[in-house]
Amino acid sequence: MIETHVVNALLNPSIKETGLHKVISFINGLVAPSFLFCAGLGLAITLSRRREAFLTPGKTLFRYLARLGFLLIVAYSLHLPFFSWTKLKGIADANTWIPFYQADILQVIALTLLLTVIFVQIFRTERRFVIALSASAVLFVFLAPLLRNLDLGSLPPWLQPYLTNRVKSQFPLFPWSAFLIGGVLAGMYLFRHAEDQRRPAAAKLARAGILAVAAALLCEAAPLTLYPAHSFFNASPEFFFVRFGIILCILAGFWAAERPSAPAKSRGMILFGQESLIVYVTHLLVVYGYTYEWSFVRLYGPTLGYAGCAGLFAALSAAMYLLAFGWHAIKRWNAQTARAVQYAFVALMVVIFFVKQT
Repeated sequence: MIETHVVNALLNPSIKETGLHKVISFINGLVAPSFLFCAGLGLAITLSRRREAFLTPGKTLFRYLARLGFLLIVAYSLHLPFFSWTKLKGIADANTWIPFYQADILQVIALTLLLTVIFVQIFRTERRFVIALSASAVLFVFLAPLLRNLDLGSLPPWLQPYLTNRVKSQFPLFPWSAFLIGGVLAGMYLFRHAEDQRRPAAAKLARAGILAVAAALLCEAAPLTLYPAHSFFNASPEFFFVRFGIILCILAGFWAAERPSAPAKSRGMILFGQESLIVYVTHLLVVYGYTYEWSFVRLYGPTLGYAGCAGLFAALSAAMYLLAFGWHAIKRWNAQTARAVQYAFVALMVVIFFVKQT
């Protein structure tokens, strides 16, 4: 994820025309789907352990919903035109607000997880929940090309980015939500199996992934198409299933190799997973800046070669590891202190937002 953002933002455009970069772009194109897929896996883990707590309104459910609300606030705050209430009040051009409304990956995660939790409440049994969730994933995938071709200009500006990328939006819910839902369903399937069935379960998942890739490529090669204006790389179901199949194969490999009783060998990766939100937000601010003055984009722009991008990627990854390590250590040392730090930081940002004049 860090490498993808560094390369996308800083690599010289002339290099992006080479064959090597096209290969790198395809590999990097798996990052966002994998990120969403892992968010779904996280919910599957939670449901496997505390499903009953999500069936009845209570402290656990309300706390989870509060986290999703906080995630939405963070997502939109990253795209404020100005981090100043005074300057926001003075905006006269409505087009200035367009970047604020864009749907980013955090919005997709928050809203799709909310939809999934609602489904848990509505479809009480696991069987009905799986059927409903699978049906919604199919809709997210197969409606995406249709929505991309519609004129949605009559809809509110905050809603359009969730439906199409024809406005400033990289991650419409269609089809991106389906990757997260796929993570939930794959996780639920794996967690049903006992430890001695890990390899057979992984083999079945890998076969499903290979079948998904093969079927998608065969459909793409066929002379017929369901959609009048067809583009493989523009929200097509074929491209979705190619990426989804690859992710399933990767998950199958990790699941087969994992030994829960063995000591962790990749604590760095585990740490990044546990502190993914603070790493995600902080590295975005460092790379892009958004409403802040300092960033890699402002310092370098799209002028670097592969060596320069690799150096910045390594340095930023090390810095993010130290950040994740420090924050995780504080939380393990004293949860109340960590919570107080969180509240103090949020309060400080709110004060700066309302006090800042420029």
